[in-house]
Amino acid sequence: MVVRQRPARRRGSQPLTPIDAKAALGEAINGDPALAAELDEPVEALTGRTPDGKAFAVPKTRDMLQSLFNPLTPKTSFDMATLAMLSTHMIVAFVFPLATKRWILMAAFAFWRLCYNGGLGWILNWQSNRHGLVALFKRNGWLDPSRGGKVYVWLKTELEAKMGPDYSFESVPIEFNVWLLYRQLVDLILLNDFAAYFFLCSCYLGSANDSEAWHTHLRIAGGVILLAFNLWVKVDAHRVVKDYAWYWGDFFFLVEQSLTFDGVFEMAPHPMYSIGYAGYYGGSMITGSYTIFYASLAAHMLQFLFLSFVENPHIEKTYERPPLAVQVIQKSRNRRLSSAASDHEESINGTVEVSPTAASGSVTTCETRSSIRERPASLWHPDLIVFKNFDLFRASDILIVLLLLYSVGIPLGFMWATGNKRFVLIYSIIQCICWIVFRTLVLGFLLRKQSSSQLITRWFIKHGGNGEEAFSSWRAVYNTVTIMTYGSFGLVAATAYHWGDALVSNLVLFHTLGLLLIAFHVWSSRSVYEVLGDFGWFYGDFFARDSSMLSLAPSDFKLYYTGIYRYLNDPEKVIGQAAFYGLALISRSWAVFALALLLQIGSFLFNTYVETPHMQKIYGAQVRRDSGIVRTVKNAVNKGVGQPVFVNGQNGAVKVSAEDCQLLGHHSRNSESLSMVDLLTSTTRPVKDMFLETKGLLSTTTARLAEITLPSELSKIDHLNMYDIKPHPGAAWKMASSGKGSVSSKTAKNMYYLGESIRVSWQAPVNHSRRDWIGIYPVTANFSNQITTVGSKGCYVYTHPDDNLLAEMVVGDSIFAGFVKSAANVKDAAGSVDYASMNGLTNGSFARGGSRKRNSASASVRVLQGEVLFSSSALPFKVGTYEMRLHHGGTHAVIAQSKPFEITVCETKDIVRALGQQSAPGPVQASPDDVEYLSHALLHIINKTFAVTDSHAVSLPRESPASIATSNVHMGIDDAGDVAVQTEVVEPLESVSDVFSVDGALDEKQARRLGYAIKEYLGVEFASDVLIHAAKHGATVLDVAKRVVEARKALSAYSSATFLTK
Repeated sequence: MVVRQRPARRRGSQPLTPIDAKAALGEAINGDPALAAELDEPVEALTGRTPDGKAFAVPKTRDMLQSLFNPLTPKTSFDMATLAMLSTHMIVAFVFPLATKRWILMAAFAFWRLCYNGGLGWILNWQSNRHGLVALFKRNGWLDPSRGGKVYVWLKTELEAKMGPDYSFESVPIEFNVWLLYRQLVDLILLNDFAAYFFLCSCYLGSANDSEAWHTHLRIAGGVILLAFNLWVKVDAHRVVKDYAWYWGDFFFLVEQSLTFDGVFEMAPHPMYSIGYAGYYGGSMITGSYTIFYASLAAHMLQFLFLSFVENPHIEKTYERPPLAVQVIQKSRNRRLSSAASDHEESINGTVEVSPTAASGSVTTCETRSSIRERPASLWHPDLIVFKNFDLFRASDILIVLLLLYSVGIPLGFMWATGNKRFVLIYSIIQCICWIVFRTLVLGFLLRKQSSSQLITRWFIKHGGNGEEAFSSWRAVYNTVTIMTYGSFGLVAATAYHWGDALVSNLVLFHTLGLLLIAFHVWSSRSVYEVLGDFGWFYGDFFARDSSMLSLAPSDFKLYYTGIYRYLNDPEKVIGQAAFYGLALISRSWAVFALALLLQIGSFLFNTYVETPHMQKIYGAQVRRDSGIVRTVKNAVNKGVGQPVFVNGQNGAVKVSAEDCQLLGHHSRNSESLSMVDLLTSTTRPVKDMFLETKGLLSTTTARLAEITLPSELSKIDHLNMYDIKPHPGAAWKMASSGKGSVSSKTAKNMYYLGESIRVSWQAPVNHSRRDWIGIYPVTANFSNQITTVGSKGCYVYTHPDDNLLAEMVVGDSIFAGFVKSAANVKDAAGSVDYASMNGLTNGSFARGGSRKRNSASASVRVLQGEVLFSSSALPFKVGTYEMRLHHGGTHAVIAQSKPFEITVCETKDIVRALGQQSAPGPVQASPDDVEYLSHALLHIINKTFAVTDSHAVSLPRESPASIATSNVHMGIDDAGDVAVQTEVVEPLESVSDVFSVDGALDEKQARRLGYAIKEYLGVEFASDVLIHAAKHGATVLDVAKRVVEARKALSAYSSATFLTK
């Protein structure tokens, strides 16, 4: 197969914060942030941009090796520390006995590797998510001349010694200086990691027991080749990315530059982390030590974890798909700019009359387009792809399971019961050959005829079907044959598995290599699917050559060599059978190897005689001749020989643009490793019960121990009785007060609807801690009223954040939505205060705040009064009863509590009135099963589900400490009058004709959240994969509403009266 892929969605490069900062990194970017940019030997200095949009000239950095090992270069304290640590490895390698130094160097290698992948990974993740490292330096003032003192002078001296004449410590932003300091830490860790591994390998030289001399020579030669290849990969990668990306510069600031990806970047995705570690295996081959091999393998796996959990998420949100908050706020600001421009144009050209239909986002516009429900059900119900999207109640899926049971399960059971392994082996081999032949010849013949004469489509039309049914039937047949090929092959491997008296070392090695090949096969298949999508995976372009012919077809039929196809023209033909060779290694069977070879040959024939002719017929000149790997090899040979040995017009660098390349190797998966808690709670019931009891006991013990220390802590707080929090009534109370609600106004005062923002008033003395915060918890979650013993799960807001806290603010933060409204003098009538009786806290373990005497029974206390806004991610998104707790100074010590309140849902007929007070206009009330009404109700549900908080600090003149609170915008200034936090709740969608996801795609977390909201408000449950699939294919709010109406009608005859009203 050449490339059968739908066009990749490409987004422009942009910095994380603020949204308005336009820092373009060129037309495209590689998926590896450590390799994400190419400086291409610029003549003039690069322009960098900080997250707040400030531009600066990026000074040139010096080479690390020259700086460290050139004796003529002056050394800094960082250099001396790095060299001293390097020398310790050398001392260990030459002084200690062999057995001792092996253990020491192995421990040193493990330490430095964990420092790299764990330590640097944590720092980079912190910096990516919270600007944490830069905020740390801002809080402590280490790079501030007025606050840094001796630390500032020392750091300035160190950095200036490392840089050239174009560098000025004072003129560059703090982000650049922090990055320079981070480089020193990287140099320390990476060089010591390499030194520990090098000396560890030296300790195992000569440990192999080769039976023949030529084995030794071949092993060493292979190791040297891998080391040379590793060196070339590193050098060529550094040639492309230079120091900026080599040291993860885009975690700190972005640069404006064009990109040219060539050389090693056309050979493999993430070359620094994939083929860039070939030297590990070269060292293993040279030493001939299994210890070195498994240590190298473990280190390499850690590097892939670093890539998956640190780099890929950062590069995705920075360059490809920004976080939900960034997208929503950007759309909101674009709408405002567009509206302002429109108003300005109207003021110039005169009043433009707008029809009521257009103004209200009427459903009429949507009706003209084809509804997703009017098209095939596959747009709502995703197809089975191997076993992905398996549905227990779908007939075709059940039949596949039964077919596997008959063809694989019964033979295995027969072999286990009778012990007749030879008969089952022969049967399984014959069955596997039949499926391979059927997959290659029969399906190949059908596709070839489909390409030339539309055989399958004509057959279905002849018998009353259409093209959609033909493609749907083909997808089911192709997937069934694929599953049976895999299943029959697995049966052969299981029956042929034998090791006899093989050495344990060989057994472990072959199993390890086999499992690695299986994992490689899974990765390559997922990468292929991510590029092709459903349409390309099932050879959709054999059935349609226009986007209007099939529902799953892409908008245009062009070839985009992205993802894994950047490196290989047909990954399935080259590496698509890796798992079968892995099974051959594990089973140690020549029969399994022969079948794997037969499958490889069949794939080659299928590609040569079916796919390639069809692709050339449809796409013509778009089909490239050489893959990225082939082109790189040809260029290397031409460069090495000094003349063009290979000339085909495709050599040389490839300019990557936004139209024909997306993030290289973008195949990050939202994988979550099982924690020990998950492992324990997923076992048998007794173990689970014991675990839960132990967990409760630990929480109780922790709470009681904390209570012992609380009196001394809280006794230091003056005027503890002046702390107070009080939630404002929500939409439920407003509806009840107007006589339109279903509950009394007294009950509704403590009720809020799911997704509704909650505003809370707070009061505290002027000298309160700026790190005071309010959290929301289920009323039964905490054992003690005096200390919080469970996590807030992100549902918290700081009451009065200062500059130190605001240094970590990122776009979409909900936790800084607290501000001061006013300052007042309040009489403290308490002479001797029994704090334990305040706020209903009657636990007799101690008196809250002790019995501190006030100077006067009627002393006047100056307090600050303000508000916080709980919205979007700071809200608990689950129906239940909750309470708010005000905590002191970043601790979990409770200094005030609210009354319990309920988060619930309203009746379907009241959704627009309850949730749509500040949203797009629509019908206020209609039949709950009316499509027009339900579409607007669903619009408000989706907007509440995906709403984000736009909070940012702004500078204001020193005037009165008043606040501005207009509709959804809240702004307040602190007691000094010079800092303000502006907060606005932004909703993403405008009308029911909008696609119901923010950017045409939903991730698993967003889909689960939306599915829960639809279930609670409308009584219809959608699986997360259904919503993801529908969003992927452009379903609008109206489309989902039609689906909901149909579901409610189908279920209404078997539902209770309560369900019908909801």
